[in-house]
Amino acid sequence: MIVAVLGTGQRGRDIAQRCVRVGHEVRLRGTDATAVMDRVDEVRRALNGDVSASIDGTTGLESAVSGSDIIIDATAGETDGHREVVAETETMVKGETLIAVSDTSLSVTAVATGLRSPDRAVGLNLVDPPNGAIVEVVIAEQTTAVTRDRVTDFVESLDASPVVVRDTPGFAALRLELATIAEAVRMVEDGVAGVRDIDRTFKRGASDRDGPLVRADRHGLKTVLTALEDLAERLDERFEPPALLRQKVADGQRGAVTGEGFYIWEDSEPTTGADPDPDVPTRDSDPDLR
Repeated sequence: MIVAVLGTGQRGRDIAQRCVRVGHEVRLRGTDATAVMDRVDEVRRALNGDVSASIDGTTGLESAVSGSDIIIDATAGETDGHREVVAETETMVKGETLIAVSDTSLSVTAVATGLRSPDRAVGLNLVDPPNGAIVEVVIAEQTTAVTRDRVTDFVESLDASPVVVRDTPGFAALRLELATIAEAVRMVEDGVAGVRDIDRTFKRGASDRDGPLVRADRHGLKTVLTALEDLAERLDERFEPPALLRQKVADGQRGAVTGEGFYIWEDSEPTTGADPDPDVPTRDSDPDLR
């Protein structure tokens, strides 16, 4: 299968890597030639330096999308910009080519209005990229059952499980992730438990996934704050950011990128929990409990 990936940001790179790994022919398109080739090299290094890996880079839109089976728009920008990209792309491809949008901040339905054949539009969101086992298939108002089925088949070809979701703000994975992080932050804020204990509680059983506060630090607390503000505006107050999160961002404690967030970070790994890390009071340590 020929996959055209538009955009050389992190999402574009992750999608390209996932597709190349399973043997799809990938054409990665960006507007800056140096950035394109850097991303191609990164993908090949991630695949143990396999120079035969089927990925090529280009700055030409038509050379990227011509003859492709699916186009994945992973460019950055607002709805109008994505709408223009997919509209221009549609004039260069055959009628059965699928057009996917990969951006959790966008309405796929709104982007699809730029297409003459909006029934071919769908959203694709890699969960825990690039190696996560889940890919959200976002169904726009215009998406047909045929398109849905073809895209779920494509996702399965990536050795991933498709999760079909409606085109709503945050889709499914992001909403669950942000809700979990927000509640974990409120637990720290309310003195329910310490940072490390809250994350240990989340990691029950054999799960090797990081707890929500480690994940918040890895995402970047400013990124988490912005995403929560966006969902609070587009949905409701359930996603209103906790005051403690706002304070940490204001204080420059933005997670792994700054070396301190809910954890102190050393060599890209969390060490001790940062302040505040409350002590849960006992009867003899708290006069109010005596």
